[in-house]
Amino acid sequence: MAQRTRRPLIGVTAGTRTMMSGAWAGHDAVSVNEHYVRALREAGARPVIIAPQDEWSDEEIAELDGLVLTGGTDLDPAAWGEDALVTDMTPDPERDAFETALYRAARRSDVPVLGICRGLQIIVVAEGGALHRHLPVDLPGHPTTGERPTRVEAEVEAASDLALALGTRAEVTAFHHQGVRAVRGDLRIVARHDSGLPLAVEAERGSSVLGVQWHPEIDGPSGAALFESLLTAIHHREVSAPVGSLV
Repeated sequence: MAQRTRRPLIGVTAGTRTMMSGAWAGHDAVSVNEHYVRALREAGARPVIIAPQDEWSDEEIAELDGLVLTGGTDLDPAAWGEDALVTDMTPDPERDAFETALYRAARRSDVPVLGICRGLQIIVVAEGGALHRHLPVDLPGHPTTGERPTRVEAEVEAASDLALALGTRAEVTAFHHQGVRAVRGDLRIVARHDSGLPLAVEAERGSSVLGVQWHPEIDGPSGAALFESLLTAIHHREVSAPVGSLV
């Protein structure tokens, strides 16, 4: 195989935010935490920021080597058949729909996916799962992780790709007030908090999928291991791709 001449292109999802000051006050801007970009660059990838827009085709997303679904606001509960609660953050249905379609196209196109916090929730709901709406009220044993970044411990299943990156127990930084309640489809739970809350999922079949209910982009070397694992999944995809016939 020829030596790679470019860095892996990783799509990084972003939201929109109204600018509050300056000459462009009142205008919407594409917004994503720079920590994601920095973490991917340090892992050796080339980040490509993707804001909500018209749906990408499978051919377009296949131009990417990987996809990172980033954190953000709560998902619209209508996606799994529930009504809004007063504890919900204001959802962004346009972003939800775009990122759900992007995830499904990535799976069809065999593009590895890493979902972070809200990104994990996009994956779970896209596969038919459901969420806890307000922690720790829904799960009293879980710490309050929705007010500020909070260190929690994750118990990781030994027979998982996540364990190869982090080992079977890891301290991670969580910042969420919703979480996984039920998993469906090809997903399996590969990490939990002591409260029982699922903290990570992987796909059992098909393309590589890892979703985590924490923020590896601010977790230093242990967080870097997850971005490196995405690049490892990309490499495995490349070396296992069928070679076209020469005749």
